[in-house]
Amino acid sequence: MIEENKYIYIESLDGKKRFRVDFNDLNKTFSRDFKVNTTYEVSFTLTYTEQYKDVFNVAKPKAIVWYNGETYAIQEAEPGIDEKGLTTKTLTCSHTIIDKMKNIRQDKQEPTEDNPEITNTSTTGGSNDDNSTPKDGTTVKKTAEKETYSLESCLHKFIDGNDQGVSFDIKGNFPQMSIDVIGSLYEWMNNNLKSFGAYWVPQGNVIHVYDLDNLKHPTGKVFRYMNNMTNADVQYNVRNIVNDCWVYGGKMEKDITVAGGSGNGISEPQNGDWTPVIQNAASLVGEHLSQADINLVLAQINLESGGNETILGGTDGLADGRATGLLQFKPGTFNYYCRPPYTTITHGLDQIIALFNVPNWRNQITGHSGWSPHGAPVSKDTIQVSTGGGWGWPFPSTGEGHFDIGQTFGTHPQDGVGRENGFHDGLDFGSIDHPGSEVHAVHGGTCTISRAWGSGGINWYCVITDSTGLNVEYQEAFGSASNITVNVGQKVNTGDVIGYRTTDHLHLGITRSPIPSAFSHAFNNDGTWLDPLATIKNGGAGSGGSDGGTTSSTTTEVYYALHFHYEDQDSINKYGRHRGKPIVEDSIYDMDILKQYVENTVQHEPLTTLTIKGITDSGNDGDVWHLIAPELGIDTDVTLMGIKGNDDAFLPKAEQDLSFNNLGVAMQDVNAAIWNDINEVNTNINPLNIYGGSGQSQENHFSNQSNKKDTGSNNKDSDGTKYSENQMKQIEQITSGERAKWNG
Repeated sequence: MIEENKYIYIESLDGKKRFRVDFNDLNKTFSRDFKVNTTYEVSFTLTYTEQYKDVFNVAKPKAIVWYNGETYAIQEAEPGIDEKGLTTKTLTCSHTIIDKMKNIRQDKQEPTEDNPEITNTSTTGGSNDDNSTPKDGTTVKKTAEKETYSLESCLHKFIDGNDQGVSFDIKGNFPQMSIDVIGSLYEWMNNNLKSFGAYWVPQGNVIHVYDLDNLKHPTGKVFRYMNNMTNADVQYNVRNIVNDCWVYGGKMEKDITVAGGSGNGISEPQNGDWTPVIQNAASLVGEHLSQADINLVLAQINLESGGNETILGGTDGLADGRATGLLQFKPGTFNYYCRPPYTTITHGLDQIIALFNVPNWRNQITGHSGWSPHGAPVSKDTIQVSTGGGWGWPFPSTGEGHFDIGQTFGTHPQDGVGRENGFHDGLDFGSIDHPGSEVHAVHGGTCTISRAWGSGGINWYCVITDSTGLNVEYQEAFGSASNITVNVGQKVNTGDVIGYRTTDHLHLGITRSPIPSAFSHAFNNDGTWLDPLATIKNGGAGSGGSDGGTTSSTTTEVYYALHFHYEDQDSINKYGRHRGKPIVEDSIYDMDILKQYVENTVQHEPLTTLTIKGITDSGNDGDVWHLIAPELGIDTDVTLMGIKGNDDAFLPKAEQDLSFNNLGVAMQDVNAAIWNDINEVNTNINPLNIYGGSGQSQENHFSNQSNKKDTGSNNKDSDGTKYSENQMKQIEQITSGERAKWNG
């Protein structure tokens, strides 16, 4: 007697009627294909008869099929004719929750006229208009940071308030990931659950989500190799295995800004001209001036004070003191806008610096009428004068001069010098093309290395490091340590003499990498060393700031905050070392999450599936079975991940294909044991097929030796059977019970 809930019913599209499927059709054709995280399908063939015509007629695409308490939607209905000439219809049905999961979506809303995308780059309040001036200091920022989400919160974003009646239940411990919640729920789960190390199983309108520990549940079931199973397939793919790679995460940017510089040192007007002082003030605060800007400031100075930096004006009838100095600041207003250490109201340079600290100053002065400064100061930070200021040449009397190709930076395999890789990591100043013995600093900073010896032709050298960490290294010019005249810790300005050349040339190198470790990159154009000629020229050497420009600069360093070398030693021991390309995850800034992500996604073990064919016992996804194969040395638990075949309710003792994936150490041990057994033993039974490489070509490792005939002319055996000495010993062991014992 068949249980009522084991019948299959098909419901009409209007949901008003259900009709039972002919049991004979199910007995012959029913098949279920359930696999964790992938397919949940049933299929069967209907035969048109007078008795079952109603169920045949309602079996249309998207009609609902009821089976074992769950519902499935018909996705395919293929007509046909059976061997008796009767009309048939083969149905393929997927669990109804899958269609519902596809209907649950999170999509980006594109802008419309009613809901436009608005970009506003202006500031409010007028306090910081035109405030694009860089400020001194170092700024470190996460450039790819995304909010991290728990798996549960991601599912809530999809599920909460959905109109499909779908809910979820989650069990397990999962990492937080920076994953966009977009697209359909079905696509999102297929694409992202692996990163969380999660598995899903449907039940009614509920999506059950588990980690591996919670997916597994013990059953006490045991199956024995070549006892209660008749055939086993092992699909074994090592094509894309990776057990050695570098991992990078947390993309960062470090902006190192030097706002302003040393200026030109001019604090008083030259022959009554305040232009050099204006340029000096601009350089100190990092302000960029055009000639029109300079003319505007000159006009305002002439209007306010006639160029007299100590002159006193009136009070304008107010109690806040008399207007004072070059630009006629009131004392309280000057104190509000001045920047230390330039805080003397009767000093013209200090007043010009205060002017540049007024927001949108260009629109607050006119050159032909008085002014009233307003708005919050651009900055109240103390002005840090960059040591050494701009850039110069080591032999100022020659300046840039002339260089042959072998003297310049870069790869020049044709220069005839014979350098490794043809690469020159610096710029050579020869004693003929750049005469002189005094070596002048090309850039200011602090001496960090002095009178050091470098092998391989570097000889005595010294290093000057500026406030941004840029190293300028001088080598090959000094015949002895005493020819270097700067000491470690000494402040150096551009143009200062740092030593005396006693050789035929000075080699100048510039790098942001630590010295002397940068020397190991001397012959590799990998970005360690910078082009000195371009650096000096782009740094504004020799102009003295007369063009009104500044020495403000921002250097951006891009790097990954997290990195480690991933190695799976167990995998290396089993399969050898297999290196993979670096894994780069810009948006993961937590090391534990990064390591969990790598563990979940890197294929460090072969993609292996053990499928037991022809077994008459079945179960549910997540069932833990005990596998015993004494002749293979296997006695361990494995986890059921897929079921394919008829239902015992429709076909008693129906044979099933059960899939056990390599989801843990136990499965790895099973596969390793079976693999070793194949290489060691040939047997008369042929139940085990192994698919190597990509799983597409089948090799028969259990070919029956007794069926092989020796066709050699010297063969005297009547049946042609031929065994090796090792095979004969194995046969003796088996027949004597040494290799196989009855385990009743």
